[in-house]
Amino acid sequence: MSGVKELKTHEDWSWNAWFWVDKEEFDGEWRIGQCRYHVEKAVGRDTDGRLFLMVWTNHDKYNSSNFSQIFYEIDLDEYFSLLERAVAQGEVKPNDRDYYADMPKSPFTPPWDIKKDVVVYHDEKYTLGQKNKEPYLVANGKKFKLSCHPYEPCLYITDESGFMSVVHNAFDPFDVLKAFFYGECISSITGFEYDAKDFCRMVEYAADKVDIGFDYAEKVFGDRPKKKATAGEEEAKTGCKVTACGEAKTGCKVTAGGEGHNDIYECSGVKKEDDFYDLIAEYPDCVIDYCIVKGEAAYRECESHWLALCFACRRLFKADESGLVWHYDACKARARKISTKEFFESEDEGERLSYRKAFFEPPHGTDYIEADFEKINNTLFPNGTDALEIYKWTTDWSEYFDDGHEWWGALCCTVYDKSLNRFVVIMASATD
Repeated sequence: MSGVKELKTHEDWSWNAWFWVDKEEFDGEWRIGQCRYHVEKAVGRDTDGRLFLMVWTNHDKYNSSNFSQIFYEIDLDEYFSLLERAVAQGEVKPNDRDYYADMPKSPFTPPWDIKKDVVVYHDEKYTLGQKNKEPYLVANGKKFKLSCHPYEPCLYITDESGFMSVVHNAFDPFDVLKAFFYGECISSITGFEYDAKDFCRMVEYAADKVDIGFDYAEKVFGDRPKKKATAGEEEAKTGCKVTACGEAKTGCKVTAGGEGHNDIYECSGVKKEDDFYDLIAEYPDCVIDYCIVKGEAAYRECESHWLALCFACRRLFKADESGLVWHYDACKARARKISTKEFFESEDEGERLSYRKAFFEPPHGTDYIEADFEKINNTLFPNGTDALEIYKWTTDWSEYFDDGHEWWGALCCTVYDKSLNRFVVIMASATD
């Protein structure tokens, strides 16, 4: 681009970036999260009001801390040129073009200062604020650190001992603090309107629940009626749009979960009833855990596999009758694509555990035969293996795999059946 000049100082760009353009993925194997792209460019407004183009370069696909950033000041002509490129690339929806075209013309409002120590709400029970760039809640003397992850829109609640609970499809705490600081309310994707005290109550209730959906966290409110304004009402009150998944545009008081694939979370989910579950119950000595996940949203290859994996974690890692819970951080999981031959036929991968080996050679042995293995897989994949796409995942991101790491092995695979538009998540980890 002509006429751009480098911005020598720039901070907190991520809270003021409006849209992405010119994304370049890594070649070959890549991992979900911050390491997905080699180069990304963001367009937005600086903390002093200047328009910018940010070029973010990731130098290591497995290490998001190994990156460089360069910021360039741009004028309106360059901004609109980048906007048209973003529309052409699918980063901005065509019907959002006018919205983003008006953004640089609107009065400049300084962004929320994530470096500022501030208390946005305080009463005899709760203190909600941020210190040392970290949002926090003190509830009845107990302090919790609040954080989130954009690729899986979760609210993470961590107590002082390091115990973490996860609330899915929840809030970005920085957006929450900003809204309450300006005396505004927030709305969840489930339809509840929150003030600051409501938010504190929800976090306190969810703090010891380990891994729950947002609807479960809101049980703390009992049968309180939901109140959700229509998109037209919100736009009239706030001057901004509300998308179908509940995500708000910059400056809007309605926010739910930060940027993420809420469309997939709304449309997909674990299949709790399937003939396969009746079949696998006939094999009590099988140490493999299976989970079938619907795939109703647009298929995004490895990213869709990762989302299916997250759904399976919510089902398989929750508390059982003994109260045992497996903690996990799926954002750390890495994957490689494997062939159907490697998945079904490989018997010995050295120190690594294969699917076939996990079925036939559990720690305490089994008398299952080849016909049993075929029966299970024919039920899982009734249309054959030609339409299958398989990813094998690392196993260093959950306590579930700790037993297998002792000696027997650990396995995590996701299998997408294009003919059925569904995923089968397969995990195994055991010890003697």
